[in-house]
Amino acid sequence: MGRTNRNTPETGQTGHFSQPAGTLPSGWRPTLVGAVPLPVFIGLITIFNIILPSPALLGAGLRFEPPLLNSILYTVFISLTSFLVAYISLKGYLQTGSAILLLLGSAGLAWGSASLVGSWLGSLPAGPNVGITIVNTGALLASAFHVASGTLTSNSTFPENRPRVRKSLSSIAYIGVLSFMAILTLTSLEGLVPPFFVPGVGQTPLRMAVLGSASALFAVSSLLFARLCFTSKSRILYWYFLGLGMTSVGLAAVFFGRAPGDPISWTGRAAQFLGGVYFLKAVLTTFRGVHPTGT
Repeated sequence: MGRTNRNTPETGQTGHFSQPAGTLPSGWRPTLVGAVPLPVFIGLITIFNIILPSPALLGAGLRFEPPLLNSILYTVFISLTSFLVAYISLKGYLQTGSAILLLLGSAGLAWGSASLVGSWLGSLPAGPNVGITIVNTGALLASAFHVASGTLTSNSTFPENRPRVRKSLSSIAYIGVLSFMAILTLTSLEGLVPPFFVPGVGQTPLRMAVLGSASALFAVSSLLFARLCFTSKSRILYWYFLGLGMTSVGLAAVFFGRAPGDPISWTGRAAQFLGGVYFLKAVLTTFRGVHPTGT
């Protein structure tokens, strides 16, 4: 049998990742440098929620919302890292046929494109509703893909597509995600999607439901990949499940925010941005497996 490219974790017949490039020895212990920020961000959100006044009493000095900065940060820390995940997963899927990697790639593409488009449309004169709608809906779609992928890794069997159908299925999946995001963007701009955010009123029940579901599903997928990580001793999956966890915390912070740009909002965004760094760390780990340093 030919050797597979080690850019991505391989999958075995049991449905679990076999020993990938980032696999660690049996004596491996997780690094606290990566694990500590997760409870720290949860603690910060809790503290801010206790000490900050109500929205009506929140002073202007506690609000900082420069649209351009927000868009740049989302593009760099979320969109670019998610697109890298989508690219690496696609390469792995075309080589192995693992539906797990196809789902991971679709999740990365959905989250990256939603963050890119939504963050730049969030500063429209009509208000941030369109951008919020796109980002939150994209987060829900990405979280659903992640849960599906994590669930497959926990099953004893999972689908593995034959080489001749991989290009077609990957094209359908990726084009389908991009088409959905394009339709969502157009319908949101035309006002055909029920509002997620109303200026002067705040977030609507629809947004709460969508965002809450996305946060919960990211948390579930983080737990699924954490279990796989400690079973396979993979540093790739270690950083990946932490990235999912940070994203979940970042999305959940919206429920406690007093106003856009308040300390809770920026703490939640920082958690999402750090999650993007973790995803990038996982991707770079796969590349180091292909170009190892030293002997």
